[in-house]
Amino acid sequence: MAVAFDSATESHTGTTGSANEASFTIVHNPVAVPAGVLVFVFTISATKTVTGVTYDVETVPEVSNGSAVDTATEPGRVDTFFMGSGVNTTDPANVVISRVNNAIVMYAVSITVTGAKDMGVTGIVLLQENQALAEQSVNDQSPGANSLRFAGAYYGGATPAPQGASSTQLHTIDFTSFGCSVCRETTAGQGSRLVGFTAGSDDVAAVHLAVREALLPPTLLMPPKLSA
Repeated sequence: MAVAFDSATESHTGTTGSANEASFTIVHNPVAVPAGVLVFVFTISATKTVTGVTYDVETVPEVSNGSAVDTATEPGRVDTFFMGSGVNTTDPANVVISRVNNAIVMYAVSITVTGAKDMGVTGIVLLQENQALAEQSVNDQSPGANSLRFAGAYYGGATPAPQGASSTQLHTIDFTSFGCSVCRETTAGQGSRLVGFTAGSDDVAAVHLAVREALLPPTLLMPPKLSA
């Protein structure tokens, strides 16, 4: 059975994120029984402020090499968390993002996927610092069943980064002079496939990856590719 998109929920709507609190919570409603949980955590700072993520009290591990950072002019970052086995089936589930209690603004999006096996993430592509945004080719290593690609981007433009031609936008938040976006590949598949955003040159921190059925334990299956 291939990986399939289930649902996505954002932590905040409007133009205000989390600040001056020890944690914030996403009330996530899976449509079906989830096999994997992916969480993109955005911080309006180059400094890492997230300290942990749980899904229905279970720890969601941080993805190794799954952080992208912009350090200059309009600093921001994306940190990625993924759980690919033993996902609780509570509906709704509380996704709790623990954080340093300070004035730095944060935002997060939780995503659930379905499938018949344990899952992992692979093919990570990071975009960092000032540059244009374009969809990135993410390789799932052709595991024998379709994988599904996702991307999360902090972008310093006047509006959040729009999705590219091969992608479907899931959630955005507009902080007026910068914003955050999450999208998925519109049609699942195998091999190297495009996912992400299209926007002009500005401050960028973006993570692109594939969620695939795991041939190995549900951790990082392939080292990240850095795209200048």
